Amino acid sequence: MATVAIYGAGQLGSTVAEILKDVPQHKVIGVFGRSERSNALTSGADVVIIATTTKFKDVAADIQLAVESGSHVLVSSEECAYPWAVDKALADSLDSLAKSRQVSIAGTGVNPGLIFDSLVLTLLGAAPRGCTVAVRRTVNISGFGGTVLRRLGMGFTPEVFAQRVKEEEILGHAGFPQSMTVVADAMGLTIDSIDKELLPLITDYEIDLPNRFVIAAGESAGVNQTYTAKVNGKPWFVSHFYGHVDLAGINKSAMDEIELSLDGKVFQTITLKPGIGSQVGSKNMVANSIQRILAAPDGWVTVAHMEPAFPEGL
Repeated sequence: MATVAIYGAGQLGSTVAEILKDVPQHKVIGVFGRSERSNALTSGADVVIIATTTKFKDVAADIQLAVESGSHVLVSSEECAYPWAVDKALADSLDSLAKSRQVSIAGTGVNPGLIFDSLVLTLLGAAPRGCTVAVRRTVNISGFGGTVLRRLGMGFTPEVFAQRVKEEEILGHAGFPQSMTVVADAMGLTIDSIDKELLPLITDYEIDLPNRFVIAAGESAGVNQTYTAKVNGKPWFVSHFYGHVDLAGINKSAMDEIELSLDGKVFQTITLKPGIGSQVGSKNMVANSIQRILAAPDGWVTVAHMEPAFPEGL
């Protein structure tokens, strides 16, 4: 039996706990909120799940404390899918610490963690060499809490949206550079640069988000986000994210699509309809990653170096 401590009493941490409580192979400790940080991170659990925030720098000390206490660590932070893209020195330090304690660290989720990286690598395994990649994800983001929706960029005029993007208060969905780098690193490629475009989707009607806030006509109700990674001076991987709080109201449906092209022509396309939901996908990916982190090599690993996530039992 593996003991699992969960740090982060928000939506993700709480729902992961509910899933794991029905898995007899695991014993859940927590959920622990911010005021119980030490109880969670120094528990000595086999696995500590950190489900608190987005940026690597904001969870690095938490990861260090859990590793020093002898625990494997799963992190929902999007930047932790490939932390070397954010802070190489800090990532190397935590990687070395984990190896010295013979435990593993990994960032996991759906985006990043599945759609833009591990599924891409799996499909490339059956494709000719030299393919370029385009991934398009259309998501209903209405299930997020108010804090996350504001960080994504909901409820702002175009002018305020642009200013907050500039100040890095609006991030849109994070993790695309990390996913792209996971794929490139696994393939032995070097990314020259990653171009980013983050645009608001302005609604022409009012949208009430119960228990959160009201988006007025003329404000952002979604984001249209594109990242383009270049290798050898040419576009190699394009990631597109279209997130909206009312997809049905604008006649769109949730969908995930991965397209591989060769010599400028589409070689193969895979489409998931409906797309994998943000909340349901993330909570299950984290809950189904306990055995994979226990089996992973020591140190900080990416999804390219782990077995697939899958449920334990029915």
